[in-house]
Amino acid sequence: MKKKKRPKKQRESSPVTMLAGELATLRRDLRATSRAYAARLETDLAESMAAVSSKRTDALSREQLHDIREMTIMVRKRKLKPEKGRRKDLRKIDSLIRDLHSITHPVGVRIAPRKRPFPRSLPAHQQ
Repeated sequence: MKKKKRPKKQRESSPVTMLAGELATLRRDLRATSRAYAARLETDLAESMAAVSSKRTDALSREQLHDIREMTIMVRKRKLKPEKGRRKDLRKIDSLIRDLHSITHPVGVRIAPRKRPFPRSLPAHQQ
């Protein structure tokens, strides 16, 4: 026997309640997107950390040692103000992790190409 569906209560469909509902949906989307974004960055960083810590210093070539020094300098020179919560800082972190990951995981390891989360503006000669 099928259950009878109750008719949905009619809410007041004023522009204010419609906007409130859309804002709640936007909040859910923001949280889901930021969780997925942070999870992707965490995964790439963990993979880079695993790749670096699995290497023995005496087994590294001169070029690999140079890459490790370069990575160390890149990480040390980061200038962030995380307490401000700026997109600029997220871009810097994303770029740094992407650069580290590309060095520790050479071409051909990633299955899908990565897209930039925030578009950079084009140089004046390309616009």
